[in-house]
Amino acid sequence: ADAVRGGHIAGTGLDVYEEEPLPAGHPLRAVERAVLTPHLGASTQEAQHNVAVEIAEAVRAALSEGDHTRAVNAPAIGGEEMRRLRPMLELCERLGRIAVALCDGAPNRVTVRYSGPHDGALRPIASAVVAGTLRRVVGRGGVNMVNALHIAETRGLVVERSRVGAHGPYEEFVEVRMNGEHGESRVAGAVVAGRHPRIVRIDRYRIVVRARGALVIIRNRDVPGVIGRVGTLLGGAGVNIAEYHQARGQEGEDALAAISTDGWLNDALLAELSALPDVMDVRQVDLD
Repeated sequence: ADAVRGGHIAGTGLDVYEEEPLPAGHPLRAVERAVLTPHLGASTQEAQHNVAVEIAEAVRAALSEGDHTRAVNAPAIGGEEMRRLRPMLELCERLGRIAVALCDGAPNRVTVRYSGPHDGALRPIASAVVAGTLRRVVGRGGVNMVNALHIAETRGLVVERSRVGAHGPYEEFVEVRMNGEHGESRVAGAVVAGRHPRIVRIDRYRIVVRARGALVIIRNRDVPGVIGRVGTLLGGAGVNIAEYHQARGQEGEDALAAISTDGWLNDALLAELSALPDVMDVRQVDLD
């Protein structure tokens, strides 16, 4: 008020006061070149309309584009960067599903290691992995990229994440290690040609499998006849094999098969697979 009256400033427009409304005898009320507005900006008709439009746009972006940047506590990445990152996020969610399916006992620690060009990607990648990890426990509708890390914290699941250097031939690569009550599982994936997510390792076995559909993972002894018996059993049950990838370490060591099937195997069929000679373990994961 003194600055306006003294000509130090030509006039003033003020909004928001320590006490609202201003008391009747307040000095600002007596200044001629002062415009005083109450703290009602968000209550105008125009402001209410704009807020409604912004909310609708934010919800649409989250549902149709996977852009969660305007969601509270969501990983801060969106727009074009989110679109480029989407194949990796989808892959990471599925790696979380595989890792927890292979982990014996409830998981207590998840370690995520990412190699790729996206500088701000580490937190959303970890969120996607954890969302896949918790999906079976919390339910599909109860966990997502926005709340996954928070749910993990409330359940005592420790999440560690780090960015590492280039990994072999893959421009984008992520490794997930999961510790449970009775051991550790490890799975890795890569995005090929910028848009094709692939599982490239399960535990110590190197494979290349598309990350979709029903995936059956079998550990078996590396002896003749196992692949034939598995194929015969599945064929006899009317299950079509889309992909069959067999991997092993040195000759004579245990082997691992990753089998993509056209359809979900029921418990009885999984039990028959487990009972085949030289088959040691059978797990099934839904990647859709």
